[in-house]
Amino acid sequence: MTLESAAVLLLVLLFFVFGWYGLIYVLSPHMEDPDGIARITGNCGDSMEIGLQLKDGTVQKTHHWTDGCTMSRSCVESAARLAQNKTPESLRNITMIDIIEDVGPIPDTHLHCAQLAETTLHKALDDYLSGTKAKSVS
Repeated sequence: MTLESAAVLLLVLLFFVFGWYGLIYVLSPHMEDPDGIARITGNCGDSMEIGLQLKDGTVQKTHHWTDGCTMSRSCVESAARLAQNKTPESLRNITMIDIIEDVGPIPDTHLHCAQLAETTLHKALDDYLSGTKAKSVS
C-alpha cells in the first residue's frame, strides 16, 4: 500500500465517520423549551441528555441524546420511551431495572449505562419540579 492510497483511505474513512455522526445529530429529536432537562456525564465518560415536555400533568414529548456507545444509546432511548404518557410521580418509579427489562440483556460491563439513564431521567424530573428550567445538570 502506498502512502497516497493510505491517505485516500483515511480521508474516505473520516468522511464516513463524520457523515454518520452528522446524520445522527440531524435526525435526533430536538426539543424547544423543555419543561425539564438534564445532561449528565457518567464515570465512563459518556454523557446523556433527557428533556421532558409535560401537558395536563403527563409527559407528552421527550428528547434524548448521548455521545456514548450503542448500549448508552439504547438505555437513554428506553428511559425516554418509558417516560412517555407518565405523570411526574410515575417517572420517579422508573428504575434501571425497568430500563434493562425494556432494552433486553445488557452485559455486566454496561450496567452503568442503565444507571446513568435512570439518573438523567430523574434529574430532568427534578428540573421540571424545581421550575427553574436549568439547561444543564452535572
